Amino acid sequence: MKKLLWKLCFSYLLLATLTLGISLITASFFLKQFYLDQARHQLEAQARLFRSSIEKNLALSTADINLLCAEFSAELGSRITVIVATGHVVADSEKSSAEMDNHADRPEIRAALAGEIGVSLRRSHSVDKELLYVAVPVRKNGTVWGVARAALPAKLLDEQLASLRSRLLLAALPALLLAAVASFLLALRISRPLEEIEQGVLRFTQGSLHHRIHVVGPLEITSLSESCNRMAAQLDEQTAVLKKQLGLLESTFRSMAEAVIVTDRDGRLLRCNQAAGRLFGFDPAAVTQRDIQEIIRHADVQQFLERTLKNGGPTEEVIAVNIGIEKILNAHGCLLRGEIDQDGGALLVFHDITRLKQLETMRRDFAANVSHELKTPITAINGFVETLRDGAMHEPEDAARFLEIIARNVRRLHAIIEDLLALARLEQDEEQGQISLSWKAIKPVLENAAAVCTQAAEEKGISVELTCQDALKAQINSALIEQAVVNFLNNAIKYSSAGNAVMLRAEKAASDEVVISVQDFGCGIGREHHARLFERFYRVDKARSCKLGGTGLGLAIAKHIVQAHHGTIVVESTLGRGSVFSIRLPL
Repeated sequence: MKKLLWKLCFSYLLLATLTLGISLITASFFLKQFYLDQARHQLEAQARLFRSSIEKNLALSTADINLLCAEFSAELGSRITVIVATGHVVADSEKSSAEMDNHADRPEIRAALAGEIGVSLRRSHSVDKELLYVAVPVRKNGTVWGVARAALPAKLLDEQLASLRSRLLLAALPALLLAAVASFLLALRISRPLEEIEQGVLRFTQGSLHHRIHVVGPLEITSLSESCNRMAAQLDEQTAVLKKQLGLLESTFRSMAEAVIVTDRDGRLLRCNQAAGRLFGFDPAAVTQRDIQEIIRHADVQQFLERTLKNGGPTEEVIAVNIGIEKILNAHGCLLRGEIDQDGGALLVFHDITRLKQLETMRRDFAANVSHELKTPITAINGFVETLRDGAMHEPEDAARFLEIIARNVRRLHAIIEDLLALARLEQDEEQGQISLSWKAIKPVLENAAAVCTQAAEEKGISVELTCQDALKAQINSALIEQAVVNFLNNAIKYSSAGNAVMLRAEKAASDEVVISVQDFGCGIGREHHARLFERFYRVDKARSCKLGGTGLGLAIAKHIVQAHHGTIVVESTLGRGSVFSIRLPL
């Protein structure tokens, strides 16, 4: 804005200088005309006065007329000349008439001989000077006898005019100085508010839209500042709306469970959310503008991106990637359209459906397992009923044995149905929040569970050793916790060798939890089965499990019981060394 100040100041000063200069030139021109007019009137008066003297004394001799011219010239300060009608000079105050040419052709003489007043500004051939001439006619008996002429040197007029011009210039210098000061003040009055507006707009561009510009100056500048303030207020409102929308979009983008990746046409990553970083194992903030092949080293993902960019339309596939563990991804891809309908890149969305696939597998396995579990006793019952019908019922010993087998399979079916109903009730009560919990001692619950399993343990010569402090309490449903512990103890007894011990313990952990554990020293469970142990009807060794009995639902029931208590189940097991099933209940 300093440049604007000096530009305005220079412009105003230049305008003032031009105006003053034109005024001085115009004034000089009019002054010159004024001086000429004044000199003409003065000479005319002198010529008329001299004419009066001549007309009264026309009988004077040439010497007397010359003497009279000299007297008038000395008195008036001008050159006096007398010319007769023929153009001959009779007398002159500065030059001998004999030396002077005929003046009949002089313009002022011609006009005077014609009866008018002759005026001429020209160079004199007699004295070689520029003179202003005024000639008046001299009459004798009513006719023009000659001409009386008065003249002044033009140099004298020029000297007077130059002196006046000098005075005008000296008078103009203070005016010019005043104009310079006025130009500076006027330029400052305009540039200072503009500078404040510039600073305010600069603050607007830096994001300070709450700032307001307050200037004092001409109406146009104050209107400009008010317009800038209104613009800033509107921008502030629009920016707030955009920030809110952008924040909502950013929050939605970050909170999405699906992995979202945006790339350009060359496969460089432009944007991704946290879910993508978690899924593929990278930091979203550190990979912008990098090639996706450097970040996600999975051929299926790269090929899917290539197909999306090539096909142009929406693309959907199911792909498998191995990220430490195998994951199944439902991939959606589409092109991003630019402002002029050009392909601007690709949008990839990956939904982890590994759990859904696992649940689908579990559902299929459950259907197969429950069918198998129900079909086996039903087939046995049907077979033995047909055998009895075919005549075995008339064989008392065989009939009794067959009926016992039928009864055992009926009890197995009843146990399966009871466990299924128990699971259904647990799920329903858990969903509806109908499982009541209260602070109770843990040890009596464990003692009851051990007592339930005493007969089965004694039949195999296995001892159940209980360790629990009397004061240990937790928020539990006694019947359900007892059922879960019984299920663990039954499994531990079934899969332990005769003569071994089963350890039943309860203690308070450092993590502010109550841990109830059942440890056996039996055959153990392979690590590959740990994740599926609590599925319904899942069996590690189907042949052995069926031989040992059980419905295949005990661990599933225990899992739902623990979930109803907001706890977790932990399995630690090694083949050939036994297993530890732990229930962790929060205090």
